[in-house]
This record gives sequence, C-alpha cells and structure tokens, in this order.
Amino acid sequence: MDLFRLLFDPAPFMPHGMCLLWHPALIWTHLVSDLLTAAAYFTIPAALVYFVRRRTDIVFGWIFVLFSLFIFACGTTHLFGAITLWYPSYVLEGAVKAVTALASVATAIVIWPLLPRALALPSPAQLRLINTALSAEVEERMRAERAVREANARLEERVAARTAELAAANEALREANETLERRVAERTAELESVVRALRESEARYAGIVQHAADAIFVVDVGSDGSFRYAAVNPALVRETGLTEAVLIGRTPEEALGGDYGAEVAGWFAACAEARAPRQMEHVVERNGSRTVWLTALVPVFDPETGRVIQLVGTARNLTEYRQLQEELAQAAKLATLGTMAAGVAHEVSQPLNAIRITATDCALLLDEEGPPDLDYLRSGLATIRDQSARMGGIVDQMRQFGRRAPERPQRFDPAEPLRRAAGLLERHFASADISLCLEIEEPLPAVTGHAVKLEQVVLNLLTNARDAIEEARAHPAPDSADSPPPGRIGLHAAAAPGRTAVTISVEDDGAGLPAGMADRIFDPFFTTKASEKGMGLGLSICASIVAAMGGRIEAVPQPRGTRFVVTLPVPAALESAA
Repeated sequence: MDLFRLLFDPAPFMPHGMCLLWHPALIWTHLVSDLLTAAAYFTIPAALVYFVRRRTDIVFGWIFVLFSLFIFACGTTHLFGAITLWYPSYVLEGAVKAVTALASVATAIVIWPLLPRALALPSPAQLRLINTALSAEVEERMRAERAVREANARLEERVAARTAELAAANEALREANETLERRVAERTAELESVVRALRESEARYAGIVQHAADAIFVVDVGSDGSFRYAAVNPALVRETGLTEAVLIGRTPEEALGGDYGAEVAGWFAACAEARAPRQMEHVVERNGSRTVWLTALVPVFDPETGRVIQLVGTARNLTEYRQLQEELAQAAKLATLGTMAAGVAHEVSQPLNAIRITATDCALLLDEEGPPDLDYLRSGLATIRDQSARMGGIVDQMRQFGRRAPERPQRFDPAEPLRRAAGLLERHFASADISLCLEIEEPLPAVTGHAVKLEQVVLNLLTNARDAIEEARAHPAPDSADSPPPGRIGLHAAAAPGRTAVTISVEDDGAGLPAGMADRIFDPFFTTKASEKGMGLGLSICASIVAAMGGRIEAVPQPRGTRFVVTLPVPAALESAA
C-alpha cells in the first residue's frame, strides 16, 4: 500500500506545468510533442512485432522484439512527460525511465556483437541476385520436377503397358504351361506305352533268341575296327560246343583261334565295310567232324553318327540238309542216267556189232586153208581196238557222271563239264532228230564248285529242252504252221564283261513256259510235264547247286521256246568285292 501511494500520490510534488509557468505555448508544445512521440513510439513496436511475426525467416528476429520493447519504453516516458505537466507522478515516471534505461542499455549491449553478423547479411542487390539465382534454380527445379513428373507419367504408362504385357505373357505362359503339362502327360503316357511295348518286345525277342533253333550271336564293332562277341544264344553253345565264357568279350581270333578265327574276322570286316547284310556258306572241320554252316550277318548302325556299332548274326547247320541234297542230286543223276539208257545202249550196240562182225570175219579167215591175210587181220584188230575204245569212252563218261562230287569245292574250267554233257547227249539227240549247237567263247575264267554238279545242271537243262521240243512236236501251236519244226538246242558259254562271271545259257525252240510260270519253275515239286516224266525236283536241284556255287539261275521266256541262264561268279571277283 505504501508502494502504491509512493508511485501514485502526487502530494509532495508540483506539476511540471508550473515549471513552465503554465505558459500556454510551452505547455502545448510539450504536450503535443510528447503525445505524438509517444504515439509514434507505440506504433513502431507494433509494426516491428507484426513484421517479425509475419517474417519468421528473419535471422535476428528477437533483436526486433528487443528494439520494440526499448521503443515502447521510450514512448511510455514521453507519455508520462505529457501527464506530469498537470499530474506530478514523478516516482512512476522515474520507474518508467528506469525500465527504459534498462531496455536501452540491454539493446546497446546486444547490438554491438551483432553488428558484424548484421553487416555480413547480403545487401538488397545481393539479395536480388540471390533471388534471381534462386528463381532460376527454382525454375530449373520446377522444370526438373515437370520432367520428372512427365518421366514418371511415361514410366507409369510404360509400366502399365508392361504390366499389361506381363499379364498377357503370364496368361500365355499359364496356357503354355497347361498345354505343356497336358503334352507331358500325354507324352508320358505314350512313353509308358512305348516302354511297355519295348519290354514286351524285349521279352519276346529274348524268348525267340533263347529258344531259337538257329545259332544267334551279336558282335560289338569297336572304333578301332576290332570285333568282340557281345552275346550268344543257347543254340550256338549247343551246336558249336563253345561256351559263353569262351566267346563273350573276345575277338574271333581269340575265341576260335587259328586260320578259321582270322577268316571269321574277315567276314565281319567285309560286312561292316559294305554296310549291308551278307550271307556265306562255309564248312567247319573240328575233331574229325565236318559241319556245313549258312551264316548271315546284318549291320546295326549308330543313329547319330551312322557308324556300324554291332553285327547281328545267325548261323544255321546245313550239314544234314546238304547231305540230303547231295543224295537227292545223286538220285537225280541216276535218274538222268536211266533216261539216257536207251541212247547209251544204242551207242554201245554199234561198236559191239562192229567188233562182233570183225571178230567173226577174222575167225573165218583163220579157218581157211593156206596162209592168213595178215593185213586184213591187222585191219580187223585195229577196228576191234577202236570200237572198244569208243565203248570205253562211253562207259567212262557214264561212270564219271554217276560218281559223287568231292566234298570240298574246287576251282575248275567250266568248259569241260559243258563238253562232257554235250558229248553224252549229242548222239542221243541226233537219233531224236534234235540238233545240239555247242558254242564256248574260250578261254573261260575258272569258277569254284564241283564240275560234276555243273555237268548235272547242264544235263538237266538239256534234257528239259529235249522234252520241250518233243512236247512242241506232239502238240504244235496253231500259229506254228509256217515256222520250221522244233528241233534245235543251243548251249552257249561266255565270260561276262570284266571277266567277273561266267554265263551259261541253254536255249530251245520247244513248247516254252506257260504265262506266269518263270518264277515258280524252280520251286520243289513244281512241274509242267506229265507225272510220268518227273516229280518236279530237277530244276529245284539245279537252283540249289548253282546257289551253292554263289551263282543264280533264271528262266527267260522266248517267242519260241525258253532260255535258261546260269551265272557263276569268278573267285577273284568275289575276293575283290569282299
């Protein structure tokens, strides 16, 4: 309460107007000046505070607040200066002035350290430059932002398009996966079916191989050209006596040994080099026994490289078959001799009659009185000798033809059996009014086989030609009235170009072959003759004999008659081909 009275009680003091003697001009001058100054001082802080509040970016904003306080305090002192003209509140005015002094001193103290920093603040021109640079930077930033926005928009478009593409691709991939899964399932089912079929086929193949009567073997072909047995069936072990332990994994030379192993390896090499199936007939002599084998080889190729990687072979024991065939051929020869018996009897009867007549004449001459006519006797004995030799030749030909052929094939001149066959039948054909024309383009290259068997083939063909002529004579064709009567047989032999083979042909002008019979004529028991003239085995035996010699026989129908052609390979040509 005392402080309040002290501040507001004017009793002890007199108004300031009294000091001015209440001079109106001075009073009004002081009053107006103080009031205007106070009003200005009150307005300036308000503006500064407003400025600071609106410009929050001002670096020294608090100094403006301090200045505002200082100026407000100054305005308050001027306001009290006007008040004290009439109301002497000098204590309160003094307190206000003290506050103003504190604010002024504080402002003065603070402002000097801030001067360097304030001076370092950019000038308006610098601010304009900075603002210009900032504006350019802002513009550049705005352009960059626009570019970024545009790039983002384009990127979003591309992302959207790519997303659509990916969605379509995912859909296509899903469909492809479904299709692939379906195909895989179908393919798996197919493969399972194929695997089952392969297993069944392997089982059937294994059963066939294991129980086959023929010997079956598989040979691996090495990249170095070597040959090793890979598999054999029980029939091979049973027929040859060679066990799997002896054969599997070994070469022919190691398993078979000797020259025969080298020969078998040569067959394998020839088949692999030719890249084609091969067939050969060969004889194996072991422990005093002789076995005839027919072996066939088939190459197996690598599907990727095309190289021959295996040979699959079969071997059939033809020993009994060849023996039966030999017996049948021998029987056929004897049958041929039987058909020739009448002609041979006629051939033998002529020299026998000449011998008998000559011997009778010589005996009568010796019974006469007086010395015998030695010249006549010598002539008679010469006749007997010549006719005996003629008979011996005929008998020798028959004996040579009737004997068995040697077991091993031999190289021989094919012209000799042709001449012998023609010699046996020439007089017989002449008695039947059939001319036999023999033409041999010598020298012929040698062939391999049996001369007696080739003679048998030619005799059979010549006999068939005679039968065809007799058939044509007995049953002449309606259009043959203007043609010469049948009665000619031609036997021709020549070397093929390059002397790689010998061709033998027998041609007649007889009845000929019925239409469509050329391929069946060599079948066993097939014949175009009457049943009393044969069983139909002659040409079948001929075909077997020719095939055993590595050749072939064919029937070629002619306008009149038939032409049989036998082709026999020359051994040198066979070796070069192998």
